Amino acid sequence: MNFVDELVNGYQELVRTLARELNMDDARDVAQSSFERALVYGQTHQVESPRGLLFRIAQGLRIDHVRRRSRVLWESFHAASEEEDNDFDRYGHFEISPEQEVVSQQTLQKLCEVLDGLPPRCREAFVLCKLHGLSYDEAAAEMGISAAVVHKYLIQALRACRGATQS
Repeated sequence: MNFVDELVNGYQELVRTLARELNMDDARDVAQSSFERALVYGQTHQVESPRGLLFRIAQGLRIDHVRRRSRVLWESFHAASEEEDNDFDRYGHFEISPEQEVVSQQTLQKLCEVLDGLPPRCREAFVLCKLHGLSYDEAAAEMGISAAVVHKYLIQALRACRGATQS
């Protein structure tokens, strides 16, 4: 089988794998970008495992995608907070100081780093339950494991997050 055929064969598997952590549209986007990059790379380099290259590129792009999404969520949250702050300021309740904002941004960055450092299955359980809102049973079915293992992964992820925010 030639390089392009192996990439094409790995593409659908990659989409299914990415869909465990991303919505289907995002999974397809990341898979497409990975395919394009792998194809370009394969034109100038000898590649022993095109499927492996495809998945490796996708891993980096998926992490970038999750970071971007986290940043967008943070900016949306911050914008909503500013609107609420304006309401609170009008009534003289409180205002977020620049120091508080910096601490919040640093905490978010730490949490992203902690999530990136989790074992893949642990991170997958966290993303499915906490970002996509799936129940333990739904996440377990998606991951092909028991709900008890999903619960164990979430405890591990939450402890890691708590540890990062307390240090």
